[in-house]
Amino acid sequence: MRITRRATDAVAALVGVGFIAWLLWDTGLETVGQCFARMGWGVLLALVPYTLASLCDTRGWHLILQDISPAKVPFVRLWMVRLAGEAVNSAAPTGVGGEPVKVVMLRDDGVAGSDAAASVVVSRTSLVVGQSILVTIGVCLLLLRLGHPWSAAAALTVLLALALLFGVVLVRLQQMGPMRSGTRVLSGLLPRLAARFGDRLVVIDDRLSSFYERHRGTFFVACGWHLLSWLVTAAEVWVFFQLLGEPVGMRDALIIDGLAQPVRASAIVIPGALGAQEGAGVAVCAWLGIAREPAMALWLARRVREIVFDIVGFGYMSLAGARDRVVVPRP
Repeated sequence: MRITRRATDAVAALVGVGFIAWLLWDTGLETVGQCFARMGWGVLLALVPYTLASLCDTRGWHLILQDISPAKVPFVRLWMVRLAGEAVNSAAPTGVGGEPVKVVMLRDDGVAGSDAAASVVVSRTSLVVGQSILVTIGVCLLLLRLGHPWSAAAALTVLLALALLFGVVLVRLQQMGPMRSGTRVLSGLLPRLAARFGDRLVVIDDRLSSFYERHRGTFFVACGWHLLSWLVTAAEVWVFFQLLGEPVGMRDALIIDGLAQPVRASAIVIPGALGAQEGAGVAVCAWLGIAREPAMALWLARRVREIVFDIVGFGYMSLAGARDRVVVPRP
C-alpha cells in the first residue's frame, strides 16, 4: 500500500502533539495551569514582541522588493502577505511552503512574478543570515555563562566567519543561474513543461543576478533588519518569563532562543516542529537552571502565539483568494 506524503505529515504531526501532551502530563497539568494563571491578561503583552519582529522582517523584505520591482506595494499589505506566507510555513513540514503563496499574492498588487519570486528568495537568504548570527550570539553567551570567556571569543570568531561564508555561498549559488540549470534538467525529463515555463523561470535568475550586482548595500541593510527581528523574538522569551515571575535576564533569553533555532530548522519533517520545539526548549531551560513548569508554560505560550498569528495569516490569505492559485511566476 502506497503511503502518501499527506499521511506521513499527519502522522508526524500527531506524534508531535502526543509528545507535547506527554510533556504537559509529566510536568504537571495543574502546575503549568498555575503558571498561565500568573500571566493573566498580561499575556497579551507577549504579542507585542512578535508583532515588532514581523514588522522588522517586512521592512527588510520591503527594501529588497523596492529595488527589484517598479511596482509599489503598501507596507501594511506586504506585512499581511508575509503573515499569510509564514502561516503556511508553520503548517508545512519543510518550512518553506509559504514562499510560493507570497509570490502569488504579490502578483495581485501588480508585481511581476519573476520580481516577486526574486524578492522572496533574497529576503529568505537575508533572514537565514540573520538567524545564523542569532545562533552565534546564543552559543557565545552560553560559553560566557559557563565561565569560558576565551572559548566564547574563539567561538564568536569562528561562527561569525562560518555565517559570513554561508551567506556568501548562498548568494553565489543564486548568481550561478539555478533556474537555468533546473530548466536544462527539466527539458530532458519533461520537454513540454520546460518549453512552457522555462523562459519564465530563467528571468528569475536575471533578477537575482542584477540585484546582487547593483544593490549589495540593500542586501546588508535587509540582513540587519532580519537580525533585529530575531533579537526582538528573543526578547519575547524575556517578556514571557517576566510575566511568569521568573528572574531570567536578557542574556539567558538570547541563549534559549539562539539554541532553539537549530532544533526547529532541523525538524523539517514535522509540521511546525511540533513537539521538537517544546522538548528541546524545555531541555535548554532546564540546563540553564530554570524550573520545568515555567519552561513548559513558556513554550506552550509561544505555540499559542504562533497559532494566533497563523490564524490571522490564513484568514487574510483566504480573503485574498490566493490559497488555491499557486502557479509558476510570469516574467
